[in-house]
Amino acid sequence: MAKVIPFRAVRYNTERFGKDLARFVAPPYDVIDGVMERRLKEDRLNIAHITLGDENDRYAIAARRLRTWLDDGVLVKDADTCFYIYEQTFSTPDGAPRMRSGIVGAVKLEEFSKGIIMPHEKTIPKHKADRLQHVCAMAGNTEQIFLLYDDPTGGVETILSDARKREEVMRFVDPEGVHHRIVKISQPELVSRISKLLEPAKLLIADGHHRYETALEYRNTMRAKDNSKEGEVPYDYIMATLISFRNPGLVVFPTHRLIKEVDPKLIQKLPKALEEEFVLKKMQGADELAEAVERSPVPAFGVWIPATRTYIYAIPKNKEKSEDPMQDLPVFMVQERVLKRFLGYTSEMLDTKINIEYVKGTGPTKYAMASGEFQACFFVKPPSVEHVMAVAEADQKMPHKSTYFFPKIWSGTLLYLFDS
Repeated sequence: MAKVIPFRAVRYNTERFGKDLARFVAPPYDVIDGVMERRLKEDRLNIAHITLGDENDRYAIAARRLRTWLDDGVLVKDADTCFYIYEQTFSTPDGAPRMRSGIVGAVKLEEFSKGIIMPHEKTIPKHKADRLQHVCAMAGNTEQIFLLYDDPTGGVETILSDARKREEVMRFVDPEGVHHRIVKISQPELVSRISKLLEPAKLLIADGHHRYETALEYRNTMRAKDNSKEGEVPYDYIMATLISFRNPGLVVFPTHRLIKEVDPKLIQKLPKALEEEFVLKKMQGADELAEAVERSPVPAFGVWIPATRTYIYAIPKNKEKSEDPMQDLPVFMVQERVLKRFLGYTSEMLDTKINIEYVKGTGPTKYAMASGEFQACFFVKPPSVEHVMAVAEADQKMPHKSTYFFPKIWSGTLLYLFDS
């Protein structure tokens, strides 16, 4: 069974700085590019100084800075052991208003083999090594991972709905216009009820695979050193935001594939090659193609070749649903049946972004394609949450960058330090 418990969070001192944390917070470490990092670090107290550190000896420097902020009262520990509600209000690209909320707590780490916590994406060793050094230096979690669970009775959602009416302990609006609120739950009866309701849940990692696997490795290393019993020490847990996959505010954006430096002859032959396995339909432009893929009732992807003004909508010739959930995944079709089989990409190239870029959303994709750097774009239909769950329950891993849950869980709201 899943074990989700309250914890004593470390957070920015709102009595000193106020409840609006816009200047202090940052997106997750792995979506921050160089330009954004420099902008965030213009504020000497932004959390990016902790989650990313600085170029020279960054882990040690970030750890010292964290301790200094605690000593100076920039960060403070909550007096109570609590759960927290993380609420995000936003609009989808079509202008529809959405609200997503979840429980923030400490989740007991479990090996994947137990089937209690399930991954759905592959991890990259280099990225895991980076986060392992980080957690060793920090002795804690400076960011939350994002977990999905089923709430068939609506019990947790009822608690969330009631608790959201309370005054927040912090808030901010991010550059994409998403409104973030954190509400505190410290009443013993509510805390106990939340833990009980989450016990039977299977937890799916939506975002944070590298951080989760790193936390497992750190726990195993520390347990071997101090001979602690399972579940007794803080590093047996990881800080997470848990959201029901029935939540109406849950949104998965597509992550499109843009390729370059491929043999031009292969690009030229691509439409003909696709005819062997897919039913193709020509479109008049990128917008029409992207919309057709997004609205498709069946697994679909689109191919845009600027040099020949080619816009192709593709669906599999075999329309029967496969017993293997991976086979019906558009990103898997593009990766295995097009990029690898026909265009010569390898798993290493795809994982390390050699001659390929992964871009979220149609607008940014069109902007990137306008640079003339890329030979072709593959628009992919994003998987449903149910499809992601089916892949995880089949003990399979989706290709790299298969899902983009929007909005991201931001850093700088709550920290979980093992000595707190």
